[in-house]
Amino acid sequence: MGHLKMQMPAGLNNGIEDQFEQCGAGYPNKTTIACMINAEIGSVLAVMRRNVRWGVHYMSDDDQSEHFLVQSLKTLRRQIFSWQNQWHSINPALYLQPFLDVIQSDETGAPITGVALSSVYKILTLDVIEQNTVNVIDTMDLVVDAVTSCRFEVTDPGSEEVVLMKILQVLLACVKSKASVILSNQHICTIVNTCFRIVHQAGTKGELLQRIARYTMHELVRCIFSHLQEIDITETPKQEV
Repeated sequence: MGHLKMQMPAGLNNGIEDQFEQCGAGYPNKTTIACMINAEIGSVLAVMRRNVRWGVHYMSDDDQSEHFLVQSLKTLRRQIFSWQNQWHSINPALYLQPFLDVIQSDETGAPITGVALSSVYKILTLDVIEQNTVNVIDTMDLVVDAVTSCRFEVTDPGSEEVVLMKILQVLLACVKSKASVILSNQHICTIVNTCFRIVHQAGTKGELLQRIARYTMHELVRCIFSHLQEIDITETPKQEV
């Protein structure tokens, strides 16, 4: 059988090819990642724009009148394609902080917070942040602190459960990421305690949240025990007489 060949106007076709080239056809390790992060910026801004409270921040052309959460996301969008270094030599806080600020803000509702959490999760699963990445220790500290202290306005039970599920998702991604080896004992305890509180809280919520919360706890325990073999036990503590 023959193949159907679709024809597009030359201008449109060239535009698509130019966009494809800009988004990293030739540089999958750098520009493609920038495009993916840029897409997450667009997702968060789109939800904020549809929100009644945040929509007013887009009505004016004056950048000074914009909320700092909107400004930081737009600034990141302008800067991200200008970075020339490889990703492991770029401070991850530069492209994570705008999303973490949204997560920690008590001015954002559950839908906006949920999208920001999804963005952080997707960035973590890109495996851009690893043990040898610049400022990785401080970055993982920022992520854990921001997610475990997540604040948002509860408008309905359904949206609250979605945010709680996304918190579990991000925390589990932290433990499973390549940078998990630098997490301190305090980080792990904070993550486990937060997930345990959500498990306890899920008892009064929907069945889906309950199942995801239990699954997350099981995976956390499995991941933590899988790292026990990496602990150096050659040195035994000195016993006091």
